[in-house]
Amino acid sequence: MPLITQKDLEKQIKTRSFSPIYVIYGSEQMYVRRFTQKLTEAVAGKNPSEFNFHTFSGEVDLDTLAAAAEMVPFMSEYNCVLVTDIFLDAMSADETDKFKAICKRVIDGTVLILSMPTYIPKRNAKVWDAVQKRAQKDGSVIKFERPDERTLEKYVAKWANSRGKLISLANVRLLMRYCGADMNRLQNEVAKICAYSQGGEVTTEAIEKLVAKNLEAKIFKLSDAVLSGRGDEAFSTLDLLFTQKEEPVMMLYVLSTAYTDAYRIRVADESGVPLEQAAEDFDYKKRTFALKNARKATSSVSTEALRKSLCAITEADMKMKSVSVNPRLHLEQLIAQLLLIAREGRG
Repeated sequence: MPLITQKDLEKQIKTRSFSPIYVIYGSEQMYVRRFTQKLTEAVAGKNPSEFNFHTFSGEVDLDTLAAAAEMVPFMSEYNCVLVTDIFLDAMSADETDKFKAICKRVIDGTVLILSMPTYIPKRNAKVWDAVQKRAQKDGSVIKFERPDERTLEKYVAKWANSRGKLISLANVRLLMRYCGADMNRLQNEVAKICAYSQGGEVTTEAIEKLVAKNLEAKIFKLSDAVLSGRGDEAFSTLDLLFTQKEEPVMMLYVLSTAYTDAYRIRVADESGVPLEQAAEDFDYKKRTFALKNARKATSSVSTEALRKSLCAITEADMKMKSVSVNPRLHLEQLIAQLLLIAREGRG
C-alpha cells in the first residue's frame, strides 16, 4: 500500500475512519506538527481524558507504551496513544524488537500515532523502515516533504493575500532568502509584516526592517559585499555577526557554502549545463534559489578568483580547527584576503 496523501488524511479525519496505526514524518516539520495535532484532536478530542489519551516522547519506557496501547477505551470511542520523536537510535536490539512488536499489534479501539517532527533515526534506519512497512500494511503512513521553490512562492503570496496584502515576486524571494524554506517561519513572518504594513502591499522596507535574517542570509550579505569589493560593508557585517554571538566555526562553514554554490554554478554555466540540471546534479533539491543568488553575486568575478577564494577558505578552516587562534582576528584576515582576491579577479 503506498503512502497516503494530505487529502487522504484530511478525509480520514473528516469521516472519522481512523487507521489503527499512523506514521507521520518528513522534512516539512510545520505540516508534520500541524497534522499530528489535527489527527490527535480528532481521535482523542480537544480536551482528552487521561484514561484515553497517552503521550510518549524521546526515550520511551516500552513496557508502559505497550500497556497504554492495550487499554480499552473508557467512556470514549477510541484510546489514543501519541508517540513523538521516539529515540530509536538509542534502543538496544531487544528494545527495537519489543518496539516492533508493539507496532505489529492491531488492538480494537486503539489508535497509535507515531510522529517524527524533528527526529529521523539513522543508526536504526532498518527498524524505522520496518515500522513504516508495518504501518502501511494495516495503517497509514504520510510523509510531508518541503515544497519546491515555486510552490513555496505561491504559499507566501497566498498567506499575504489572505491578510489583505499584495506582495511582489521579488519581495517573496527576498523573504525566502532571509527565512530559508522553513514554512512555519515564513508564515509567521508574513503575518508580522502584514500586520505592520499600512498600505495594500508588502514593501521591501517592511521586510528589511522586520524580518530577522537567518545565518545563511547574513553570510550571503557578507560574501556579496566581499565579491562586490564593498570592504566597509563586509567588515561591518562581520562585526554584527560577532555582536550577535554567532559561532565562528559555523560562520566559516556557511561562508564556504556560499562560495561553493558560486563555483558550482559557474562551472555549470561554463559547461553549458542548465540551472535545473546543476541543482539536480549537486543535490540542491529545494535550494535552487541558492544557485541563482550565487550566480548573480559573482557575475563580475573570474572563475580563477573563485578557485583562489575557496582555497583561502579551506586553509582558514583547517587552521581554525587545528591550532589555537583568535577567531575574530582570523576571520577578519580571511575577509581581507577574499577582498583582495575578488579585486584582482575583476582585473
